[in-house]
Amino acid sequence: MSRKMKDVVSENIDFRDDGRIKSLDVYAPQRVHFGIVIIALAMMAFGMVMLFSASMPNAYTSQGNAMYYVVHQGRFLLLGFVVAAVITFLPIKKFDKWPFFVAMYVMAVFLAILTRVMGSVINGSRRWIIIGGVSVQPSEFIKVAIVFFIAGYRSFVQRLRKQGKLQVNKVLSQETFDALIDITIPGGLVMFCLLIVVLQPHMSCFLILTAISGICFLCCGIPLRSWIRGGAMLLAVSVVIGGILYLSMAESEKKKLQKNFTHVVTRINIFTTMKSDDEEDQKANEDEMYQSNQSIIAIGSGGMRGVGFGNTRQKYMYLPEAHNDYVYSIICEELGFVGGVSVILLFWMFMLTGFLVSWQADSLFTRILTAGYTSLITLQAFLNIGVAIGAIPPTGITLPFFSFGGTANFFFMIAVGMILSVSRSGRKRKTIKLVV
Repeated sequence: MSRKMKDVVSENIDFRDDGRIKSLDVYAPQRVHFGIVIIALAMMAFGMVMLFSASMPNAYTSQGNAMYYVVHQGRFLLLGFVVAAVITFLPIKKFDKWPFFVAMYVMAVFLAILTRVMGSVINGSRRWIIIGGVSVQPSEFIKVAIVFFIAGYRSFVQRLRKQGKLQVNKVLSQETFDALIDITIPGGLVMFCLLIVVLQPHMSCFLILTAISGICFLCCGIPLRSWIRGGAMLLAVSVVIGGILYLSMAESEKKKLQKNFTHVVTRINIFTTMKSDDEEDQKANEDEMYQSNQSIIAIGSGGMRGVGFGNTRQKYMYLPEAHNDYVYSIICEELGFVGGVSVILLFWMFMLTGFLVSWQADSLFTRILTAGYTSLITLQAFLNIGVAIGAIPPTGITLPFFSFGGTANFFFMIAVGMILSVSRSGRKRKTIKLVV
């Protein structure tokens, strides 16, 4: 049977007594999961409308054009949409080759180092690279690359094991070797990349990368003994190398390193101050609390139905980053509880459909890819919403498809394209009995 026939006809064929085919099972045609398409398009459209409303005053004041942020975002989203469409109709198994995941990891490390060495400092953090007058945040690519690296690496290891190429003689040595391959080596590579990111410093990206990396590893089906042995070895190596590097640093470098993370303490103090009624526990001053307080005021002002689209007051320079980190607060002020819940429901539906595709995936590679990219988008969304409502400390995380950020939204579209590609060509296909 030819390859094209195998893509259509399964092995279950019934023959008549005279040798002719009586019935055969044919595979259902490959189709994109339209639920994800509709949800993604809804978030893009909703996000562009709310970005326009939230960004008008700031765009007109700083750029002299009320449409500046919307036009800038639209270009990146359109480019991301085109690339995602191309990825969707490429067979996902074409990406399941070792040169791809190696290249993605090398590029992620290279960009992380480049940002650390040559990046532009904005708001006290070195997270951006200026290319042709446009600021690009490499950490957004790193998020996509790390998920792809873990999926490709685990799939590569699985193929080698099926070929009997990762075997050693002694049982104890085999378990230790498996732990090295399963946890220590990939975990160490991921931690190395995360270390460069956190030194920028970019704590919010570090937290998201840590979370989605953990989710990807949990989807790998790694035995518990490998988790224990590999984790212990990774921890021991990390402590030894980290201790040596820290002790070998000059005092000036140690102070500089500690200074890089003072913003983390400040944000924790903001959160504890918001949650405490005791005046002795008020660790953050009014200036540090200003942004979080204005976010809560915006959300509370919206009530059930909001003050109306475009009628928010907080966007008129009262709430800093209204078009970026705190766009959800503007949504709640303008559209009220209904609008805020609608955004949450969109991301919940995206999460459920994404994990459904992951559950139906036909390979380890496609399962990890889908779970990782679904977790990336939804986790970042819920963290952003958590910051806006004061449920977690401020983190500087944007709301996917809603907040201003061309680089971020471009790579979110790449992630959506990967999920759609898995839904089309990487899911277990149903069979239909055809009677001849």
